[in-house]
Amino acid sequence: MGFTGATFLFFRTHLSRVVFSRRGVLCLLLAAIPVIVALLVAQFGRRVSAGDLATHVGYYLQLQVVLPVLSLIAGSAAVAEEVEDRTITFLVSRPIPRASLLLGRWAAILVYLTCVLALSTGALLAAAQGARGPGLALVAGIQGPLFAAVLAGGVVYSALFAALGVFTRHPVIVGLAYAFAIEGFVANLPTSTQAITIQFYLRSVIAAEGAPAWRTLEGFEGVALASLGSALTRLALVLVCVLALGAWRMTRREFVLSS
Repeated sequence: MGFTGATFLFFRTHLSRVVFSRRGVLCLLLAAIPVIVALLVAQFGRRVSAGDLATHVGYYLQLQVVLPVLSLIAGSAAVAEEVEDRTITFLVSRPIPRASLLLGRWAAILVYLTCVLALSTGALLAAAQGARGPGLALVAGIQGPLFAAVLAGGVVYSALFAALGVFTRHPVIVGLAYAFAIEGFVANLPTSTQAITIQFYLRSVIAAEGAPAWRTLEGFEGVALASLGSALTRLALVLVCVLALGAWRMTRREFVLSS
């Protein structure tokens, strides 16, 4: 079987599997957290405007916490799940390109993750409209930039954590350390080291087209962010590099299952 056919086969078979898996259900539950928080604040925070609610919950919770955690839970399963289920040796012993396993399963995960993130972000913005103050429709530059950053982050983070599963037996542990020790800490340092994180470029995407309300948040104010073109280029470069490294490692790794 050729590379394209094998990739599509893994994509098709894994898409239905991830939707009805425990990981898929967990992703849905976690994706509901920002929506619930927005609803509660909109209900009880009488002095919070729609714009402030959308930017604060969207940035501090959706972008910095829920996005990387969802991407880790879903993305790390691309290869690691087969190792855990002890079925990886059967798959890699077949006469098919090994890299197609990683790319096909990641593509299926990405489709599901994109749908979950889009629904979660849309529901979050809709919930924010219940807040008092100016309607969200009147606050330009909130919906579009937030959607763009969340979806772009889902693509890059999921690829990173999927590739991580090829290099280590414990991608969730390593991924959590990366997501919070590096992304969560370094991305918030008031230095140029922010530029080594994915979060920095996601913020740059928001800042490039976002409303002035974003600049009032910690992490935007007084920080020299990248231009939109530079941010998208760097994110695309990270995506290509992690998938290429993952595919390279997939073709060379010897999967030995412990008893």
